Amino acid sequence: MAEDFMKKILLATLTALTVASMSLRAQGGAIDELFSNSSGQSVAVSAPAPVAAVVEQKKAAVQRDWLVMVLINGVNDLGILGYADKSMNDMEKVGSNDKMAVVVEYGILGIADPATRTIKFPKGARTYYIEKDADANKITSRIISTPTASDMGSTASLVRFAKRAIRKYPAAKVALVLWNHGSGRLGISYDNVSKNHMEVDKLGLALAEIKSVLGHKIDVFATDACLMQMGAVAYELRNSADVIVGSEEVIPGNSYPYDTILGQLGVNTQMGAEELGTVMVDAYKSYYSAYAAYDGAPGKGHDITLSALRASALTGFVGRLNTWVDAVLNDPEARKIATSQAAVNGAYYFRMKDSKDLYTYISSVNAKLGLKGPGAKNAGTALQNYIKNGLVIRNGVLPAVVKARGLSVYIPELIYNSANYEKMAFAADSLWDDYLLAMMEDRLK
Repeated sequence: MAEDFMKKILLATLTALTVASMSLRAQGGAIDELFSNSSGQSVAVSAPAPVAAVVEQKKAAVQRDWLVMVLINGVNDLGILGYADKSMNDMEKVGSNDKMAVVVEYGILGIADPATRTIKFPKGARTYYIEKDADANKITSRIISTPTASDMGSTASLVRFAKRAIRKYPAAKVALVLWNHGSGRLGISYDNVSKNHMEVDKLGLALAEIKSVLGHKIDVFATDACLMQMGAVAYELRNSADVIVGSEEVIPGNSYPYDTILGQLGVNTQMGAEELGTVMVDAYKSYYSAYAAYDGAPGKGHDITLSALRASALTGFVGRLNTWVDAVLNDPEARKIATSQAAVNGAYYFRMKDSKDLYTYISSVNAKLGLKGPGAKNAGTALQNYIKNGLVIRNGVLPAVVKARGLSVYIPELIYNSANYEKMAFAADSLWDDYLLAMMEDRLK
């Protein structure tokens, strides 16, 4: 009986709701009739009291002036030796603010524990929103994501990290830093677990994808990794970044002085890309000028380089380089001198010997030309002037590499590696690969 009674109540309720629904969907005049009395006068109806939303709407993210993204790949010796944690703690000396968001994708192979003489092996990567703290030995920032795919040598991981950070922390200007080992034209970001690394051409494609998400070029792209400021590398990235910061030489384990760089950016978030590039170079030079060298000798300082390049000038750079190559190869005497081992030996070379400073190489060639090959000499001087006044925004060097001018090129010692080199845009658009082949040919004579 109770069940029959409940069915009747339910049926009556559904009937009433149907009638009400039909009435509310009626024409305007019919709806008015619902709210009038028999005499045709309107009946006052109280407005319903506001009802709190069941689901709170997400607030639109406030656009900051700067988003700084850093991919810290410590899945190698750099993580074990504590350098990844040092960079994180340096960032935490400043932290993010309402005008600047600092986001880090962090992964390490392991961390040495001196107290127990063991190595701890954490799993996976973590994404941090960097927050200020006073503990220089502990990472306390908030973890905002734990990526399931954590191959730090994969460009797909880089793109995923950047996309998430850009969407979560929108900003007018964006800086992206890759922190790891670098080997110039051979690539960057070596993951000792996956055995992957980012090849330069694939890195170019990754930055192009990040650019498409942003809707504009990455304002500053920096490599906190050795030997990456090469012509072929920078040219590959020219359409995806405004300013490219990197080192011709090795970068010490302590890496960039992030506390100084973020400290200056945090109090002046109105600075543009070229100004931030200048800040990075100056802070780096200042930090290592007072730092002990690899052998620990106090005050000796590191042999370091760091430069900021104007990416929009790279097309003009290639044009002037091609003019120089044409002038040299079309003058037999100039070619003989320029491709000689003596001219090559006059260029400043770096820890990877087939990476040589282009400016000092041209100086060496011009010095040996003397009064010969005036066309080649003039083209070389024009190229140097363009490097100094158009391409390089800022150049910082210490102390033995003071002649290095901010951009290196591939000049092989013995064997020309065409398989790696010729797949890059620089080899396609410049005559440098033709010049290297001519040099190798002359050495065999």
